[in-house]
Amino acid sequence: MLEKRTSFHHSVTELGNIQVRHVTEYFEDGEFVNRRYGQPYTPKDINDMAGFDARSKLIVFAINTKEVRREFKSESRLIDRDHGLREFITYDRVLHLDCKIAIRRITRIFDGKVEVSKRYHRTWIMPGYDFSGADVISKALAVKFHTPETIAAYKNSLSSNLYRVQLL
Repeated sequence: MLEKRTSFHHSVTELGNIQVRHVTEYFEDGEFVNRRYGQPYTPKDINDMAGFDARSKLIVFAINTKEVRREFKSESRLIDRDHGLREFITYDRVLHLDCKIAIRRITRIFDGKVEVSKRYHRTWIMPGYDFSGADVISKALAVKFHTPETIAAYKNSLSSNLYRVQLL
């Protein structure tokens, strides 16, 4: 039997804006077949989020406090090097359904106005793990979504997955 399931994929861009994609997954006899992502969209006005799901609204609420916005502005690091070389560091994030936060650090090096290097480094914040060294928006997401219930559910999923692996 064919089955279709839909959900949303939530991320926060380098500019600190929420980005939502509609995800459609297809299954045949309970087995995963394919996944399709829709085009990303961002609300035109964060004060009017009609048509967005509740999780999108929680994300916007978490990342748009005055304190987070102020810290986010000062966090963007542009490091001037000798002879016109500059290093610019930004982050983008994906909030998974189980509240794991995937963080991608993007380091760009400019020679004058020309980008000469772009490197990526991925890290994760798992529910219940220390997030004190993370960027400001990732911290805000962890504070909002890593509730005691989320942490317990995540730890429970780890133990049940470990049990499943041992059975195989």
